[in-house]
Amino acid sequence: MSKTDHKYTNKLINENSPYLLSHAHNPVDWYPWGEEALAKAKKEDKPIFLSIGYAACHWCHVMERESFENEEIAALMNKYFICIKVDREQRPDLDQIYMSFVTAMTGRGGWPMSVFLTPDLKPFYGGTYFPPEDEYGRPGFRSIIKEIGEAYIIDKSKIVSSSENIYKQLSNRLNKAVQGSSPLHDNMIASGVASLYQNFDYQNGGFGSSPKFPHAMELSLFLRHYDKTKNSDYLHAVEKALQKMSQGGIYDHLGGGFARYSTDAKWLVPHFEKMLYDNAMLVTTYTEAYQLTKNDSYKQTVIETLDFILREMTDKKTGGFYSALDADSEGEEGKFYVWSKSEIDSLLGKENSEVFDTYYNVTEKGNFEGHNILNITDASISYRNSIKEVTFNQIINSSKKILFNERAKRIRPLTDDKILTSWNGLALSAFAKGYQITKEKRFLDAAIRNADFVKNSLYKNSKLTHAYREEIHSDVQFLEDYAFYIRGLLDLYETDNSENHERWLTLATDLGLKALKLFMDDDGRFYLRPDNQKDLIIRPTDETDGAIPAPGSIMIGNFIKLHRITENKLFGDAAKKGLGALSGLFANSPGGMTTGLKALDYFLNDKIEIVIVGSTDKREKMLDMLYNRYIPNKIIAYDKNGKTDIPLFEQRGLDNGKVKAYLCVNSVCNLPVETAEELSKQLDKL
Repeated sequence: MSKTDHKYTNKLINENSPYLLSHAHNPVDWYPWGEEALAKAKKEDKPIFLSIGYAACHWCHVMERESFENEEIAALMNKYFICIKVDREQRPDLDQIYMSFVTAMTGRGGWPMSVFLTPDLKPFYGGTYFPPEDEYGRPGFRSIIKEIGEAYIIDKSKIVSSSENIYKQLSNRLNKAVQGSSPLHDNMIASGVASLYQNFDYQNGGFGSSPKFPHAMELSLFLRHYDKTKNSDYLHAVEKALQKMSQGGIYDHLGGGFARYSTDAKWLVPHFEKMLYDNAMLVTTYTEAYQLTKNDSYKQTVIETLDFILREMTDKKTGGFYSALDADSEGEEGKFYVWSKSEIDSLLGKENSEVFDTYYNVTEKGNFEGHNILNITDASISYRNSIKEVTFNQIINSSKKILFNERAKRIRPLTDDKILTSWNGLALSAFAKGYQITKEKRFLDAAIRNADFVKNSLYKNSKLTHAYREEIHSDVQFLEDYAFYIRGLLDLYETDNSENHERWLTLATDLGLKALKLFMDDDGRFYLRPDNQKDLIIRPTDETDGAIPAPGSIMIGNFIKLHRITENKLFGDAAKKGLGALSGLFANSPGGMTTGLKALDYFLNDKIEIVIVGSTDKREKMLDMLYNRYIPNKIIAYDKNGKTDIPLFEQRGLDNGKVKAYLCVNSVCNLPVETAEELSKQLDKL
């Protein structure tokens, strides 16, 4: 048998998801979700075992090694079930439907998700990770599949009846009527922020105890609320979290970028996978914090994180951004990232290693399974302040470069190189906003290239499709793709200084009109998929934020901005209707509505539009000033001569070659000004 031969090969071999391909040689007769598998289940009257996970999921790999590579367990799976494997990042609709069932049944969710379905796709049993064998009085996966498989044969009618009852409950849960209707008001925002603040960790920053996630969206809402109320508690909360995260082990001090979450309350030990969406959203929040505070450490974190994405998560051929880096390498979680003290000391030499080890808390004992995760503490910062700054910076910067280059020789974690339109939209926003505060042209170039790539490769036959890999793109449309990509296009429209930057607004407008027809119903509710999807038992909707923002809430914010720019009444009406549909949740469960509350803030409060006509150094100075100010709910529009069909530029043409800036608040405009200083003074009065 040659090295390229495998004992087993299943139907996943023809897929282009790295996660699915990694299971293509399991002894399990895996199928991808699709017509062939679903028809086979009905024809053979077999229940379905549905396993949902993703490439960077540590416990997904564990369950594969323990159960799906076990020939005896695989034989039982093949005997009793049609086995379907799904990449949750390719099919968030399936993940949403069946995760709702698992969470309701077990009280918690997570991945790998393991769900048992009738042939007509209705769930009747499920969970997350199962160990292979019985332990501590709990059944293992081997026992579960055998018992369920036999039960379906012996008493199928009971299982089908149970699944019908579960389906009704699930349908009510996912498609329940909006929880009442309440007048939209600012108190909803204040109540939501206060609810979130109750869970703030004053000692370590962030929310809750462990595991601890970054919660970039919530911190962004805090910044907005601080800007409006001047309650310094919210700014302190944001700064505490941002500083503790960038100093902790959750941040890669050598290569930049954040891990998905910390397993402890102190941000020390991460779950080492790196996700594109986390890093994109954190860049945006660090950018906003810099605009408010001018703390250069936030800008440095933005630079390092965007450079990490460019270096390790960017397809050099297309400009698309990859989805994730795995937590594991060589079968061990975090092995790529951790160090022994002896390794560091031998590479850096005695003098430099003493400084480096003290600053990054490197010890013989280590802080993670005998090794060291680099991190900075209050003691580290005190130590730094005791050394001459120039000397310290030279030692640290040269040492980090040495260790980074040495680390590059190690076996890297798996890269999930599929490209998702939605997550690329989040990254597009991050690169546009990162460029605004850094003026690093490589970030703007990356944003423009990425926007063009999505437009040319993922916008096919008037459909904005979801996933792309190796020149193959999916044919599935999701609300999140439209919402996040439109948001990125609008941010790029405000950032790109090229002559044809208006094309980003045109594309955002066209996609916004399509999204309105595809995903929004007459009551103002947003659905994750268009209607008439034959492979879904329920048309799912998701109004609350999860790991990524609720896409409907992002779309509402997009509609508000598009309405202000284009004056298209369809967008304004849709935004108002969408917020109305969420009003019950705003009133009853505001803590889970972060993104919706930001859209509500835009709807209720001052809407600021700055229009600049002309193209000289004065315009660039105006833009630099605007980019470095924290101005939520703003629109920045500029044009060389004002000769455009965009309503914002009406009667605002070029005046004898002079640059003019027009500041308007809620459609009431100040007198035009000609310098950044004058425009800044007008903004100071808001």
